[in-house]
Amino acid sequence: MTLKLIKNQNGSTIIELLISLMVVGLVVTAVAVASTYSIKNTGEARFRQAASTLAQEVVEKSRSEKTRLGFVSFNSAVGSNTYCFDTIPAAFDNSDPDDDYSMPAPGACSTGETISLAGSEFTREVVFDTSATSIIVEVNVSWSDSGNIRNIQIIQEFYPANYSY
Repeated sequence: MTLKLIKNQNGSTIIELLISLMVVGLVVTAVAVASTYSIKNTGEARFRQAASTLAQEVVEKSRSEKTRLGFVSFNSAVGSNTYCFDTIPAAFDNSDPDDDYSMPAPGACSTGETISLAGSEFTREVVFDTSATSIIVEVNVSWSDSGNIRNIQIIQEFYPANYSY
């Protein structure tokens, strides 16, 4: 009777060991998948933050230039055009000889007109849509992430100082 009991225990021990190894393997796999997903999301967040910063810079610079030049002069200077801002900081026309900003020529970004930041290449296009009563600034920043093109857009509308809503 004792011999029969020992034989049954040996088989049970091997099965228990195999089940335990499978459970441990599943847990290790789940941890590895979760870590990979977390690292990927961290990279995406870093790129999205960099793109957001690049877009916000143009909006703030536009606001500053509109205030400095006045609504009418800024409206005339930018016109209803698309510009490629491939420099940091964003370049604008400035009559101050001590300031080295210059507005880029109108036109969409072409190949190679990128900004290297946070380990990626970003393209920053700005569309100004002007009228007598408002200037709409649409900033589009795009980048490639794992072979996919990502994009963020910020739209800001400016009005003359004496404009009543």
